[in-house]
Amino acid sequence: MAVVCSVTTLAAVLFNFVLLFSFTVGAYPTPGQFTEGQPWPLPWNISYYDFNHTLSPGKFNFKTAYKCDIIDQAFIRYQKLLFPSSKKWDDNIDDDFGAGNDADPSLTFLTVTISEECPTGVPQLGMDESYKLDVPSSGAAVLTAAQVWGALRGLETFSQLLFHPDGDENVYKMRAAKIRDYPRFPHRGVLLDTSRHFLPVNSLLANIDVMAHNKFNVFHWHIVDDQSFPYESKTFPNLSVKGAYSKRHIYSQDQIKSIVEYARLRGIRVVAEFDTPGHTESWGKGQPNLLCDCYDDHGKKKDEQALIDPTKQSTWDFLLALFKEILEVFPDHYIHLGGDESWFWIPSCWKNNPIIQQFMNVYGFGNDTQKVENYYFQNFLKLVDRARRGAKFIVWQEVLDNAVDASEAIAHVWKGGSYAEQMQEMATVTANGHYAMLSSCWYLDIFKYGSEEIEGYYKCDPQGFKGSVAQKNLVLGGEAALWGEMVDATNVMARLWPRASAVAERLWSDPAQTASFTDAWPRLHEMSCRLIHRGYASQPVNGPSFCPIPYSGPPS
Repeated sequence: MAVVCSVTTLAAVLFNFVLLFSFTVGAYPTPGQFTEGQPWPLPWNISYYDFNHTLSPGKFNFKTAYKCDIIDQAFIRYQKLLFPSSKKWDDNIDDDFGAGNDADPSLTFLTVTISEECPTGVPQLGMDESYKLDVPSSGAAVLTAAQVWGALRGLETFSQLLFHPDGDENVYKMRAAKIRDYPRFPHRGVLLDTSRHFLPVNSLLANIDVMAHNKFNVFHWHIVDDQSFPYESKTFPNLSVKGAYSKRHIYSQDQIKSIVEYARLRGIRVVAEFDTPGHTESWGKGQPNLLCDCYDDHGKKKDEQALIDPTKQSTWDFLLALFKEILEVFPDHYIHLGGDESWFWIPSCWKNNPIIQQFMNVYGFGNDTQKVENYYFQNFLKLVDRARRGAKFIVWQEVLDNAVDASEAIAHVWKGGSYAEQMQEMATVTANGHYAMLSSCWYLDIFKYGSEEIEGYYKCDPQGFKGSVAQKNLVLGGEAALWGEMVDATNVMARLWPRASAVAERLWSDPAQTASFTDAWPRLHEMSCRLIHRGYASQPVNGPSFCPIPYSGPPS
């Protein structure tokens, strides 16, 4: 009987494999289907000359009369990206790279011209990222931009025109092209969660680099949550001393400032999220009496504290002092204030809590806990404005769905199980007059097998809802969100890339020119291989494939 069962099981497995193979093999593209020297995301206007330049590592330079640390540092980075095996970018080492230097280069420099003065602060929402790039068949290659942020995007595009024929790393070819480019949306972000799993600083910096390669411009740092509080507060040091996983799992303020600076040099904003009144269990470990006691429906106290207590003056004093500090550490005009999923804890921690019940009676709220939540946010938003005058807010959509008076806040949409539901959420939020950005269809921690996953990311459009022109003008963009329950430094790079690259093109490029994922795939494959060549673990996403230059480890 055991033998019969084994044979039967084997037959079933083989049958299922053949069945699966028959349904999927035809859907996969040819493994070697990739472009050469075509940029990602797709520029709005690009035309190719019928010519490929030859470059030589020791005989190429960037030129500019512009005085700015951002562009100076960019030239160093892109010299390394163009010629990773060359030593030209190291002033202390002679460049003797070999075969590349023996070639007769047809392109020896790129001139960069920028109109506006070097910015003194970090990039902000509304920065000008447009640029023009002309790499003609003969004559000078020129990159022009109004602001340095556009020059950064143009340098990235220039670097992506380079390719190595047949994967020969000693041969440098560049497509001659004329480009006029600009972003479709001003907010193009990636959310990383460092509470569920701590991500070391070098992991965050690596992802900021890859974000720049994909022309993202916002690092949404979901820095704390229920599980841990890794932000170092100098005003309330016990928050991380008692709330972080350990002393090794804390971001010092010096480290945070270095991350903000690293992002600034790449034209990327760092928007921190400190989510309240829920998702705050770790806060309570270092700040006594901040959170409410929670009770079951029979009045028995539960072994949890999970919602901020809005009834105490000490709560408001604490929040004011903490957010004064946070808004000094994070200089972006915007801060993400969270506000999602409070409904999960409200029944036990507010509705069943006798102190909150008494508070509701005093304020005439009856049994309506939504009024307590609205009271919290109306006071909290005023408090954050006191912490830094003119501070601007992003909130998860529930806050505005509950009619909190925050007309200038940006609604971050995350709800909706289907694409139709997600678009309805965007329609509802914008119909109420709110600025909006979308993440619902770009939760990258949720996996689907096969190419339909990344194709779904590619086809999701933040303006794909039925609504007026005025509504669609309220859409600022969106974010790819990678929540951290199953993500740490060992897999964050592969989980994000190139899946987030599909989001990047949707947020940057002309939707009319990027409607077909089938047409986009060869460029995306090249982009993934480009990231691999640059040393980043970009995972396969569309069936069997290969890169001309295989992955050989992280960048040095």
